[in-house]
Amino acid sequence: MNDWIIELLDCWIVGKTKPINPFIHSSANPFVRFFSFRVTAILIAAFVLPLLCFGQKIPNDSVHENILAGINLTLRQDYPAAKKMFRAAIALDARNPAGYIYLAGVMAAEFSDYESTFDEQLFDSLLEKSQLLGEAYLGSKGTQAWGFYYEGTALSYRAFWKSEKGNIVGAILDGMNSARMFERCLEITPDFFDAMSGLGTYYYWRSEKTEMLSWLPFVSDRRNEGIEMISKTIANGTYNNYLAMSSLMWIYFQEQKYHDAVVLAQKALARYPDNRSFLWGLLSADEKLKDSSAIKACVQRLLASTLSAPVRNIYAEVTCRLKLAQFAMNERRYQEAIDQCGAIVRYASDEGKTHRDIGPKLKAARQIRSEAQKILSLK
Repeated sequence: MNDWIIELLDCWIVGKTKPINPFIHSSANPFVRFFSFRVTAILIAAFVLPLLCFGQKIPNDSVHENILAGINLTLRQDYPAAKKMFRAAIALDARNPAGYIYLAGVMAAEFSDYESTFDEQLFDSLLEKSQLLGEAYLGSKGTQAWGFYYEGTALSYRAFWKSEKGNIVGAILDGMNSARMFERCLEITPDFFDAMSGLGTYYYWRSEKTEMLSWLPFVSDRRNEGIEMISKTIANGTYNNYLAMSSLMWIYFQEQKYHDAVVLAQKALARYPDNRSFLWGLLSADEKLKDSSAIKACVQRLLASTLSAPVRNIYAEVTCRLKLAQFAMNERRYQEAIDQCGAIVRYASDEGKTHRDIGPKLKAARQIRSEAQKILSLK
């Protein structure tokens, strides 16, 4: 997975203090960190866009249907339409935390995708409202599990944004408290698959990052348990299966089960073919498998999806174009390499203004363009 929660755990274990960017992928592969590009799709232990579990349906059918529609639109990356659905859910039942939680979730997903501006004040107010309403749920035995679930989800979002701002200590504390809330939820309702998916992801990555301490009596290895919990959500969840698939995809990547990661990514893309999160995951796995034709095809799909988005993610675009320029050079299609690099260099004035630094990619593009131009001049 190697998303930002892994970096959080790194900070916790080895004492890093450098601010985290949860959406960076390795150029070799992650959307491997969120850019090879590795998404995130999983914000804190895979809690972004938490979904309802099978058998844990919101009693209000109209709210339930609006939440489902909003989730579908989020996966289709139609964020404005998704927000409308979640606001409609709030209008239908203003005392239900679901609409507020999902609205905060789609804001986080949109930021992960576009890496653009973020309304922190609105985000914080939505989480505050959902926590207050979630606390009210704790007073009734029939709604207690939901109350802990909403509390845990709100805390996970707070951890996400604190990590973005470099508040590592605050992010770690919120993340740990979030996991405790999910544990309380499952104590009450053992088959609450939403909490199971997120908590399973947390268990896996916490164990993975503390493997060297597993000999201690108070540090247990819960990786297999975490994978089992996520797998149960994939098999039984009605609404949460894509989030769980994203979580398991990055776990497979960590386990070097790249073929399994490809299968999961392709399964998700069969339903949502332009989803950039799963495209980044597929690209990451293809690169590890060194499948050149698959890599090239995936990069082309990812670039097309990026260019068609209403908000241009410059870092994503230049990364894809640079990969295509490298392919073109290897295939002796020098003019194509020049064209791709030219499209990258046009963003020179944006250096230092993007969420992630495009400086190294601009430098690489200029070098490739210069080399291609020299070769063509000698012909």
